Amino acid sequence: MKKVVMMLLIFGITLDLTAQCRINPDTLNIDQLNVYKDKAVKLRTSGLILTATGVSLALTGWMISSIWAGNYNHERVEGYVTLTPMVFGITVGIPAAIAGIPLYYLGNSRNTKAELALKNFDMKTDNSTGIGLGIIFRF
Repeated sequence: MKKVVMMLLIFGITLDLTAQCRINPDTLNIDQLNVYKDKAVKLRTSGLILTATGVSLALTGWMISSIWAGNYNHERVEGYVTLTPMVFGITVGIPAAIAGIPLYYLGNSRNTKAELALKNFDMKTDNSTGIGLGIIFRF
């Protein structure tokens, strides 16, 4: 037991799980929902940017390497050097694209949940005749 506690203290691992709780958009007020929606839009946008950047890095590295290898005369010893842009593009671009796809979908689903919860605040009452002033006659 002492070893486990010591390892937790050495590596700085905390057992705080409150940061992992799920947020239910139906329990938030309008201001909190707007903040939740803004964070979801930022998450979706960052996922889209990360995916596009990763794919473009991979394609650019492949294109530069192909052009460089096309101009290569086979007399010199630079054959493997022509693969450097492609290796860089693949090792950086593909993981970035893979990380960006879940970010985009997570932000998109959170945005949809927030919009649906915000629409609940805009619902009309049962006696309302429409937008604006409703007149009800009782006899």
